[in-house]
Formats: sequence, C-alpha cells, structure tokens
Amino acid sequence: MTRMPDDVFRALSRLMTEYTYAVDSRRDPENVVALFTDDAVIDFSAVAFPRMEGREQIHAFYAGLVENMANEFHIPANLRADGWDGEVGVITAYVMGMGVANDGTQVSVQVKYRMECVQVGDAWKCRHFSLEAMMPLPA
Repeated sequence: MTRMPDDVFRALSRLMTEYTYAVDSRRDPENVVALFTDDAVIDFSAVAFPRMEGREQIHAFYAGLVENMANEFHIPANLRADGWDGEVGVITAYVMGMGVANDGTQVSVQVKYRMECVQVGDAWKCRHFSLEAMMPLPA
C-alpha cells in the first residue's frame, strides 16, 4: 500500500467524525447523506441492516433512524489509513455505539467502520461504507 498523505488522513478522519456527529444529532438525514457521493453504497448487511445504493435509499434509512431513535451515540477509535492509491482513500475505525429506540429497545454495537472515500471538488466524500461486527450481535 502506498502511504496515505497526512492531509488526506486528516480529511478522512474528519469525514468519519462528521458522520458520527451527523447520525448522533438525529436531526436532518440530509446532513448524513451530504457526506456521501451521489452513487454511494452503504452495506450494513454484516450487522443485520440493509445494503443501500444511492442517495434515495441512504436518505430513507437515515430518515428512519431519525424517526425511530430517541437517543444514540457512536464513539470511533483507532482510526487507521487502510488504503491509498493516489485517488481513493480507505479509512477504518473501531466504533462503539449505543442507543435507545422510541419503544425503549436498547441497542449496543461494537463494529469496525470501513469508509472508501474520494475527493469531490474541495470535499472528501464516502463512496462505499461498510461495517464488520467486532463482537457477537445480541440474539
């Protein structure tokens, strides 16, 4: 792997942080969608959530979170440059997430985020996002 430039690593780290803040704010799902390319793919199938393709499906998923979650937070740690080809950067992180749905159901996950990112104009955006379970999912 070619070494990822420090400024790219910082930009991708900020992108991941902005993602967690946008999700955890539970406000406008467009704040989350804006962090992705128009043709982005999000694949959460490894943790029993859907695979989404494009802005419309991504927006619908996060709109459902806004509607159904009372509280949530995500803590990313151990951010790591995991790939760089001169145009596409891959960053991974371990993430602990907790939340409470409106019906009182508690959610707790320990996952690994993987974001494949590209520069669009002056901004870095995620074009492929996936999760890997780091601990067994609750039954």
